[in-house]
Amino acid sequence: MSMGRDSPGLAHKSPRTSRACDRCRRQKLKCDSSRPCVLCTRAGHDCETSQRAARRARRRNGGGDLHKSSGVHKSIAPAISKGSPATPLASVVVETYATESSTSYPEHSPKEPQSGANASTIDFARRVFNEEEAGRTLTGASIPGDTGAPTLDNSLWHLTEVELPPEDVMLALIDAYFDRMQWFVMLFHEPSFQQTARRILSRTSWRRQDLSPTMAVLAVAMIGLQCVLPDERWRGHELLRHYSIDGTKLMHELINEIRIHLLDISIDCRVEAVQVCFLVSSYYVYHNSPSIAWTVSGMAVRSAYALDLYTKSSRCDDIVMDEIRSRCWNHAIVGDTFTSVIYGRPSSIDTGLVALHSLKDIDDLMIDPILLNNECIPDDMRQTTTAGFFAAKYEIYNIIRHILSRFRRLQLRKEKMEEDLQFIAEATQDSEEQLICWRKKVPRLFDFEVWSHNNRLERFHQQIENLPPRAKAQAEIIVLQAACLQLTYDGALIQACRPLLEQKITSACSQYVVNAICRSLRTATTAALRISRIPVLQFKHHFAESFASLQQFTAGVILCISPTSQPFSAIAHEAKAGVMRIIHASTAFGPHNRIAKQTAQLLTELLKVTIEREMSSALKGGPSSSRDVPDSNVNSTTQRVPLDPPAPQSSYCQNTSSSLLPMSTSGVPRHPNQCTGSFEQIHRPGGLAHMTIQPSFEPSECPSANIFEQLDDTFGAFGELMFNLIPDDQSSAWNWGRTFP
Repeated sequence: MSMGRDSPGLAHKSPRTSRACDRCRRQKLKCDSSRPCVLCTRAGHDCETSQRAARRARRRNGGGDLHKSSGVHKSIAPAISKGSPATPLASVVVETYATESSTSYPEHSPKEPQSGANASTIDFARRVFNEEEAGRTLTGASIPGDTGAPTLDNSLWHLTEVELPPEDVMLALIDAYFDRMQWFVMLFHEPSFQQTARRILSRTSWRRQDLSPTMAVLAVAMIGLQCVLPDERWRGHELLRHYSIDGTKLMHELINEIRIHLLDISIDCRVEAVQVCFLVSSYYVYHNSPSIAWTVSGMAVRSAYALDLYTKSSRCDDIVMDEIRSRCWNHAIVGDTFTSVIYGRPSSIDTGLVALHSLKDIDDLMIDPILLNNECIPDDMRQTTTAGFFAAKYEIYNIIRHILSRFRRLQLRKEKMEEDLQFIAEATQDSEEQLICWRKKVPRLFDFEVWSHNNRLERFHQQIENLPPRAKAQAEIIVLQAACLQLTYDGALIQACRPLLEQKITSACSQYVVNAICRSLRTATTAALRISRIPVLQFKHHFAESFASLQQFTAGVILCISPTSQPFSAIAHEAKAGVMRIIHASTAFGPHNRIAKQTAQLLTELLKVTIEREMSSALKGGPSSSRDVPDSNVNSTTQRVPLDPPAPQSSYCQNTSSSLLPMSTSGVPRHPNQCTGSFEQIHRPGGLAHMTIQPSFEPSECPSANIFEQLDDTFGAFGELMFNLIPDDQSSAWNWGRTFP
C-alpha cells in the first residue's frame, strides 16, 4: 500500500457528489466527485463505486449484511492484493485461548453492526437524514460524536526539535526496537513497518497526511535507543561515534518532537495514535515521569475506542491491517490493566462489554525452522509461531482486570466486620483458582516451569551456541517470554493475596478468616520466592527489564513479612535469602535502570527494619520465636539454607542465572505439611545454576491473629510503596513511605 502518495488538492474543499465511493459510503465519510477520491488516495485504498441498483438487489436477496468499517487509515501495513507475493503469510490459523473460569466476561469480540444504543447521536442523525440518497454529508468531524476524519491541510512540514540522524542510524534503532521490545509489547507488523520507515526516512519534509506514521517511526526509534544506549555490546554504537551523535541528547530530542505532535496525531484518527501514545507512556512510566505516563496511556485507550478497535470485523479486506488493529486493542487491555495495578486506580476499559481479539499466525510471528528442527526443543513443546505467548499474556491480564474489579466492587465498611473479611477471603480464593486454571493452559514452549525442570534450561543454552545469530536470538527470546509469563503469574498471585494480607486482624477474628490469611501468606510467599529465583539478568538491555524489576520489588516486600511474623523460622530464612537475591539482581542492572535502583534502595532499608523487628519479636518470647529457633540436632532448612552473603558482582551474575524449580501450578508447595526446603546447586562453567526449592509451612507455623499486628506495622511503612514509582515526590499523595520507622 502506498502511503506516500501526495494529494495536492486535499487542502481545498471538495465538491459535493451524489454518489459516494464504496469505502466512503461504508464509513459514512465525506466523499468528493473525482475518482479516485481524496480519502481513498490518502488511505492507499482502491476507490471503487458500485452501481446502486446492484447493491439494492443484493439487499433484497439477503446479501446486504454490510459491516461497519473501522475508519482507520491503513498507514502501517501495505495492502495485500489477492495472489500478491509481496507479503508472505502463513496459513491463517486462529490461535484460541480459553480459560476454565466462572467469570462472566465475553469470550469473543463484538461484531458489527452494533446496536442502536451504542451509536452516537450524529450517527443516528445520519441514518435519519440518509446521506447517500440526499447526496450530501452532515458534518466533517465537527460535532461531538462524529468520528469521521476531518479534512486536513496537506501542506509540507518538517521536524523542529530534532535533526534526524542518517538513515542507517535510524534503521539500526528500529531494528533494536524489534529485537528488544516487539517480543514483549506487540503493536506493529514488522515487515510492513520497515517498509513504511524507509519511505518516511527517505525525506526531510512530509505532507500533513504523513504526520502520524512519521511520529510512529520516531517513537519506535526512541524506544530502541532507550534499550541499547547502556548496552556497550550493541554494534550501533560505532555508527553513533562515526556520525558524532550523542545518544542521550538524540533520545531527548526525539521524545520532545513526539510530545509536540501528540494532539495532532489524535486528530488524525489513525491507528498510529494508539501505537505512539502507548510507546510514549511506556517510556515515561519506567524512565521519566509516571504522572505523564498515566495521562498518555489514557489517550491511547481513548484513541483505541475512537477507532472502534474493540470490534472484530467479520469481513476484512486487509489481513495485516486487521491483525495490527487486534494487536493494538489487545495491548490496550494489557496496558490499561497494568496502569490500574501500579497506580491503584480504576481501569478505563469495561471488558464486561468488549473482549480480546484472537490472533492469527502471520509471518512475523513464525519461529525459525532451524529451531523447530533442533533437538533442543522436544516434540511436545514445538509450536510454529509465538502467538501462544501473546494469547496467554493477554488472557492473564484480562483475568487480573476482573480480579481487581471484583475487589473494588466489594461494599466494605470502614471498620471491617467478620462478614467483610469473609467476602475478601472468598474473592481471594476465587481469584487464585482463576489464575491456576490459566496456568494449566500455558503452552509448554512458554512454560518456565517446564524449562526449569531437569536442568533443561542450562542444556538449551549450550545447544543453541552454534546456531545462526538470528535463530539463537529467537531461542533466547522464547525463554524470556516464558520467564515473563512466570513473573506475571506470580505477580498476579501476590496481587490477589494482598487484600487479605493488608487487613487489620484482631483476636476476635474467626478461625476461617485466620486460616484464609495463612493460606494467602503461604501462596504469596511461595510466589515471591519463585520471582526471586527467576534469572532476571537475562532481561538486561531489553525493555522488559524494568517490568522484571517492578515484579521483584513486589516480591521483596512480601518476603519481608515472614521474618516479622515468624522470626527465625525456616521460611523466614528462605525469605531473607530471597530478598538478598533481589537486591543483588537490582544492583547488577546498573544505574541506568531507575526502577531497579529504587528497588535495591528500598528493599535494603526494608530488610534492615525487618531484621530488627525479627530480633525484637524473638526476644519477646512470642509463640513462633520459641518454636522456630533452629536446633543443632535437627536437620532443618534453617541450617542448610543460610542467608546469601554479599558477593562480588561477577560471581553473583552466575548465581542469579539460576533456574526455577518446578512447583505446583497453584503456587503452593506440593507437600504443604512437610517442612522441606532443600537446595541443590549445580554450577558449571559458563552455564546456569539449577536451584531446587520447596518452601513450605507447618500448620503450627502459621501466625496467630496477634502476630498480624506486627505485619500491619510493616505494611504501614511499605505497603503503599509496592507500586509507587515516584517516592521522592513530596507533593504526591502516594508518598506514604518516604521515611522508615
